[in-house]
Amino acid sequence: MSAARPVPKVYIFYGDDHARRGLYLARVRQRLAERSGAAWAELNYQRLSPDTHSLDDLRTAVLAAPLFVARRLVHAVEPLAWARDAASRSRFLRILEEVPASTALVLDIGQRLDEGRRNRPAHWLLAWARQQGPERVYVKALPAPRDVHGMVQWLFQAARDEGARFTPQAAQALAAMVGTDTLRALQEVRKLALYAGERAITPEDVTALVQGDWAPNVFEWLDLVGAGQTQAAWRYLQRLLEHDDAARVWNLVLRHFRLLLAVRDAQARGADLAAVLATWRVPPFAHGRYARQAARFSLDALRALYRQLYALEARFRRHEITLEEALEALLVYLTAPQTRPNPA
Repeated sequence: MSAARPVPKVYIFYGDDHARRGLYLARVRQRLAERSGAAWAELNYQRLSPDTHSLDDLRTAVLAAPLFVARRLVHAVEPLAWARDAASRSRFLRILEEVPASTALVLDIGQRLDEGRRNRPAHWLLAWARQQGPERVYVKALPAPRDVHGMVQWLFQAARDEGARFTPQAAQALAAMVGTDTLRALQEVRKLALYAGERAITPEDVTALVQGDWAPNVFEWLDLVGAGQTQAAWRYLQRLLEHDDAARVWNLVLRHFRLLLAVRDAQARGADLAAVLATWRVPPFAHGRYARQAARFSLDALRALYRQLYALEARFRRHEITLEEALEALLVYLTAPQTRPNPA
């Protein structure tokens, strides 16, 4: 009978593929949950960051005894910031060497590290890990794809992980839309997998469900407004404008409210909502969300809001305001007590 395989005490996940780093962390957490139960695993999970914790905090966390389970998980985010000079680096490595078998320490590093090829020395953390050996330290490089070809291969693997599959044309279409943004790509893969079900994801699915570049999410913005989270709504608007052209954001907002007005009118008349949304080419998976958000407004309120949009656009066309100012004025209108949509 062979001896049990040693379980690493330290896990180093590094690279700029933020989606896959998250997946590897999730797998470690899942394995611990399978052994101890989800509730106990959550109780024995601790996340630390150099922004808010010291090296003393890290040492205390890794040496703490697990509570009612065999092993606890310490998740250190961007830990290299704890080791900016020779003295702090030496202390950081001593802490790593002290990690007991009752702790799994994950070092979550969002950058590529030099692996020491072509006669270059390896990054000091990788050099230390090689000295420790794979039985004690598990190392996984997770670089993001550099081009569309690499992204297509990434998408094929991501789809397999989700129990789905792409046609080659669909993977190429999605790669052209999301670039090498793996976090967004993973979200789109999951959405497409749910939509396609057991069949392969097609280019038509990608066209129907995915917008190129970063798509402003007007749903999320209005949910914040309706919940009375005014400051969050302002921050989200700034994010929309930072990630996209103001004209495109404005056009998306206009289309969104036109669609909500059409949906609310159909609700008031008892008309076939699915048929109305089909004329706007809204995919079936989004029908419920449009219906719920439209119901948060009265029909008169949406008509008044549409008149407000028309007036703001007229002012823009007369060069009285910019589109950024029009969007800010719209948010002021939406967050006023008398015009704010009802909470969900």
